[in-house]
Amino acid sequence: MKPHFILTLIIRLEGCKNLKEKRSRLASLLNFLKKMNVSVIESNLHDNHQEAELCIIKLSQNAKTLDRDLEHLLTKINTNRGDIDIINYETERVIC
Repeated sequence: MKPHFILTLIIRLEGCKNLKEKRSRLASLLNFLKKMNVSVIESNLHDNHQEAELCIIKLSQNAKTLDRDLEHLLTKINTNRGDIDIINYETERVIC
């Protein structure tokens, strides 16, 4: 089994007035994340207009790159997605 992390990310989508707008903005974010070779789902807060919880899983080649991959992912979200704010995140690392 390859080492991997599970990142639970709670984000704020400022200004979303309804679920249709939220879904549109989330679709853009999910496509952005999938291009970074991760698996991602909206895992909670489905009916909240301005917040979402995402669960992101990333496999790494080895334990050495695991932390680097996580930091890279968080940096990319923060620098390239100005339309969202990360409220909180938790990580679980699995190294076998």
